[in-house]
Amino acid sequence: MISGLEIALIVIMFWIMLILYLAPRIRESKHLDLLGPALMVKAIKRRGILKAISNHFPWRTYSKVSVVIVLLSFFFAIGFLAYGAYLASFIRPSQAPSLSLILALPGINPVIPISYGIVALMVGVFVHEIMHGIVSEGHKLEVKSVGGLFFIVPVGAFVEPKEEELQNAEPVVRRRIYASGPGTNIIIAIVCLLLILFAFAPAAVPHHPGVVVESSDGALAPSVPSGSELISFGPYSGSTLSNLVYNSTLMPGREYNASVYYKGEVHTVKGYAGVAIVDTIDGFPAASAGVPANSIIVKINSAVIYNETGLAQVLDAIPPGSTVNLTVFVPYGNSPGLKYYDVKTVSVYSYYEKYDPLANKPAYKNESFIGVEIDYAGIGYVPLADMKTEVFGTAMLSSPWDGFIEFIGLPFSGLSPVPSYLASMFSVPVNPTFFWGALNVLYWMFWINFLLGITNALPLSILDGAQFLKDTIVIAGRHRMLGAFKRPKVAGNVTNALGVLVLFLLLWEIIVPHII
Repeated sequence: MISGLEIALIVIMFWIMLILYLAPRIRESKHLDLLGPALMVKAIKRRGILKAISNHFPWRTYSKVSVVIVLLSFFFAIGFLAYGAYLASFIRPSQAPSLSLILALPGINPVIPISYGIVALMVGVFVHEIMHGIVSEGHKLEVKSVGGLFFIVPVGAFVEPKEEELQNAEPVVRRRIYASGPGTNIIIAIVCLLLILFAFAPAAVPHHPGVVVESSDGALAPSVPSGSELISFGPYSGSTLSNLVYNSTLMPGREYNASVYYKGEVHTVKGYAGVAIVDTIDGFPAASAGVPANSIIVKINSAVIYNETGLAQVLDAIPPGSTVNLTVFVPYGNSPGLKYYDVKTVSVYSYYEKYDPLANKPAYKNESFIGVEIDYAGIGYVPLADMKTEVFGTAMLSSPWDGFIEFIGLPFSGLSPVPSYLASMFSVPVNPTFFWGALNVLYWMFWINFLLGITNALPLSILDGAQFLKDTIVIAGRHRMLGAFKRPKVAGNVTNALGVLVLFLLLWEIIVPHII
């Protein structure tokens, strides 16, 4: 069966072949031209609109602000690429992201919704180009044409200046023109982010202070489905549920009543308390001893295991290489009841050495590990309050860097667009369809515009950032101490060198994880 990515690649190849075939005729047309594989549809007579707008728009102040924004974006983008290249050095081939996840294009990247993605991309490219034109007209540099840009579908707009006038302009003027496009994208991203943080986040109020069930072991918790909200478990409810996994005092293997909110209704169900073994890890002690998945840990030696904190404390007190007696409770199957296994522990260090070397620590050599994947009661959950913080990005208010990275990564966690099951757990002041639709639109406007802005700040020859940086270096060279850089040739060489560095970092992030 052909995948969506393969279909997209076939369509793109067909488009490129068609463009190559029609290229001679397109270039003869007054109203058509090519920008790489993209088709430019020109409107010669509509360019006066930009001049009219520039007469009533504070383009000079706006372009100066854009220069500062793009300069900051340049340093951010370089730092972000360097950090990404560093992390890529530790990613194993089995964990490396596919090319489709790296390309931030709607219809190719599976985490970008086509509807929201294309609309946001069209708007982002449109305002980017329009602001180039407005600032150009403000500086009395004529715009030859404006129009639409097509790459299979409409992807935005373009502004075509008179190239000779632009290249002969003062570097200060030219830099403002080049900065106005990506600067506008960053400003749009900031406005959308502020609306999400300070208008939408406070308006969404949870129906219950429970926990969101992200995963559920069908054999241990069949009545607590993924995508539901656990409101209570035994005597625990509300905020106390959040720490159930760490400080539960419920008897492991015993059945308790639980309340679950699912599809708009509250259901009373039952579940088994205790640290559940949802799976064993091949090549490690529990799997070698035949310990079954879908069981509850009751004891290690004589110590009752009430929660994950207790499990960690018991194992930390046992030297690696020790043989322990593991008691588990199997609630279902042909032979339910208590089961006993002799398990020889290994070190936590050996696990991280195999699966996550970047997180390994020498101290782990003294901590025991039995090789099980665990959840409390067979339920993997996240407090709804924490989920709200993640979805609305409010973690940025207390932890700016980590919160921002988490917010940018929402699509890769399956949380944008906001899933309907999660949206149903909140009360909102207007029609829910409108509220969550508007939130998703704002998020993708933020996401796409931020990406367009920082990408165009990079010093690659096909992007605004190359000419922006070159002009910035020339302007800086007017200072007595930096006089060597005022020559365009020197500034161009520096820009090209940084462009090679950026290209190297990009290729490193793409290629290295697949070969190390």
